Amino acid sequence: MTQSRKRRILYINHTGNVSGAEKVLVNILRSLDRVKYEPFVSCPAEGDLQRLVEQESIQCLTIPSIHARFTLHPGRLLRSASSLCRALGAIRKIIREVDPDIVHANTLRAGIAATLATIGVNRTVIWHVHDILPRHPISTAIRFLAYVSERTRIVAVSNAAARAFSGAFSFKNRVRTIYNGTDLGRFPLKRRGVSPFRREAGIPDEAFLVCSVGQICARKGLLELLDAFSRIHTRSPQMHFALVGSVVFQHEEKYREDLELAADASGIAARVHFTGERRDVSAVLQAADLLVLNSAEEPFGLVLIEAMSSGTPVLATRVGGIPEIVRDSENGWLVERGDTAGLASKLLELSQSNDMLAQAARVGHEVTCQKFTLERFQSNLHRCYADIDVKNTSPLNAAGQAPLAEYNNKEGVSDA
Repeated sequence: MTQSRKRRILYINHTGNVSGAEKVLVNILRSLDRVKYEPFVSCPAEGDLQRLVEQESIQCLTIPSIHARFTLHPGRLLRSASSLCRALGAIRKIIREVDPDIVHANTLRAGIAATLATIGVNRTVIWHVHDILPRHPISTAIRFLAYVSERTRIVAVSNAAARAFSGAFSFKNRVRTIYNGTDLGRFPLKRRGVSPFRREAGIPDEAFLVCSVGQICARKGLLELLDAFSRIHTRSPQMHFALVGSVVFQHEEKYREDLELAADASGIAARVHFTGERRDVSAVLQAADLLVLNSAEEPFGLVLIEAMSSGTPVLATRVGGIPEIVRDSENGWLVERGDTAGLASKLLELSQSNDMLAQAARVGHEVTCQKFTLERFQSNLHRCYADIDVKNTSPLNAAGQAPLAEYNNKEGVSDA
């Protein structure tokens, strides 16, 4: 690397489909300091990610999709290994062409591929962990690969994700927590008036509107959410549900069909609105009286911040990184995972408690949101990049610097 050249960062994503991790990647690209850094992105051609990257005037280089699942089935393992090998060759070729100073893998699959593809190339590889790594033999193998590769650094989206990734391994200062941030200006505070979203979706102005926003998949607990609604719908005749999002991966298509069947079978179909994916998420959140995130597992939950910024109170499960954002009965409410009866009871209570909703919305908007801004996220990520010495691929301050999770705590981020 010459002194006059910008530091090059190659971002790698294992899929071209866009869900939560990919939205974070786009935020990174939008906020990256182009005076210091020159970004490149590698991802598969299918999906919308390449289009979003190119809209930011960033070169996007195509790689094969990496298809890998947590399975020990011999046939599926073989297909996963074959998929990974194809991607490795493409990534290694791109690394030779781009000559990046840092490789930033935006997913675990991309991290595995990037670490293997850079063997002998002497480049630091950042694994951006957007997942809660489950208990599984393959999880142990993933941790071990990251642990033995001294060039590998871990950036986790929450302390919960960092702990789950580390497991029994002592990564010390190679694991950092950088909370996701969002551009609060894109989610302005709601105002009184007619909602275009409600009108388009056929939702009455006087309805108590509960929204779920995000990928449609089993992990989001949407069937359980409809079950909770079905238990109270006769006692809450003004309540409507909007399920905003789409299936990202084909194997979840049946789950969406099951949701529609469940709504029909429970007699609530007229008050459940499947809107599909929408680009006007801000308008959706402004129209909602309550956002519910009923995930079985959630490493962070960026939509919670987006809702708070819009002045919409939130109800979520006490899993993963969510308690690092939501404090029960202060800036929102928490229910236990799998407690459908408790979820139903809380939905009914909140639909009848305007004062509780208003107070939580105020705290969320005025206090919590300010701790998860895009500017703070950008600052922490740039600090992480600056700490990497591209000459010897080790932290400049390896002699005892605290993990970034501790920086966050000093700044009060985890005191949401």
